[in-house]
Amino acid sequence: MSKTGLYYYFSSKEVMVFELVFEIWESQAQRVQDTVSQAASGPEALGAVIRSTVEDFAPRMDDFRLAYLLGQVSGPSSLQLSLDQFGRIRPINDTLLGDAAGKLAEADQPGLVEPRLFAFLAFTSALGLLTMKGLVESQGDPLLYSDEELIGALSGIFMAAANHR
Repeated sequence: MSKTGLYYYFSSKEVMVFELVFEIWESQAQRVQDTVSQAASGPEALGAVIRSTVEDFAPRMDDFRLAYLLGQVSGPSSLQLSLDQFGRIRPINDTLLGDAAGKLAEADQPGLVEPRLFAFLAFTSALGLLTMKGLVESQGDPLLYSDEELIGALSGIFMAAANHR
């Protein structure tokens, strides 16, 4: 497609990049929600958030970098979001975290960490794992542990913490 053709559909390069990133966020959030819906409990839901996130992005590290690292590595002006764009993103957070938070809240156990924050921390921990994976693999130095070992250990930590809230 020509540059002129692209600008027929997108008013600017920034809008085009946002739409690419938005599609990654939206589809990934739906996959996490689908996985979490099968979890029997809040702790299992946290494990599902981690597993789904890592398994989804591990074979697609370029999508991960575009969705979660572009704004950090290309400077603050590379992806400035409008209020309308933020309005489109906010519901994705509910898709991504809402069911896990709900399952944690169902346990009706007081805890040190509020359920939605707990789900958010599980998700961001999975993103951190992916960041490290991308960093070392880009240097030709694979991680010492397999994806499955990393997912299992990180999920286990969050599930144990959730069981002892």
